[in-house]
Amino acid sequence: MATAKKSAPRKAAMKNSTSKTATSKKHEAPKKVAPPKKAPTARKSSSKDRSERPVPKLAPAQVTPQTSSAQGSAVDAFVARMEGWQQDIVRPLAALIAKEAPGASAYIKWGHPVWDHAGPFALVKAAKAHVTLGFWRGGQMRDADGILEGDSDGMRYVRIQSGQRLPASLAALVHEALALNQKHGDPLKR
Repeated sequence: MATAKKSAPRKAAMKNSTSKTATSKKHEAPKKVAPPKKAPTARKSSSKDRSERPVPKLAPAQVTPQTSSAQGSAVDAFVARMEGWQQDIVRPLAALIAKEAPGASAYIKWGHPVWDHAGPFALVKAAKAHVTLGFWRGGQMRDADGILEGDSDGMRYVRIQSGQRLPASLAALVHEALALNQKHGDPLKR
């Protein structure tokens, strides 16, 4: 208990010394000045005024499209933007598909030409070193010459290099892909 009595006067002495320094600091601090008041704003318009005013047109939001910017453009225009050697491969491919599947529609989807009859059945995709002709139902097709690559039950493809001639069996593959779509419907709707 003696310890408690000794510490009490010390605490009181500390309070006195801090209160003196705190009060001296209060007098030294500069006074804060309130900022000047702003001018009054214009009167708010009523709902009648708002309905009479024209609504400003806003620019469309900058959103990254989910589909290719070329979607819906003609295949010929799309092919015209390819490199020369790619055009030399894709133009005969497009002509072959048009000949073997005259009722099919051709359009740009997913960033490359797609041919559709009761659903997509073929696509062409240009790469840096080759052009790919893909068949959605390639896994179900009879590939007599063994030119289809891939091991999927669905998509199979043929890669054609620069300067390479189109395989003779492509016409039969296009015809079979078209027949499979007519029989089974759209391969994207399983």
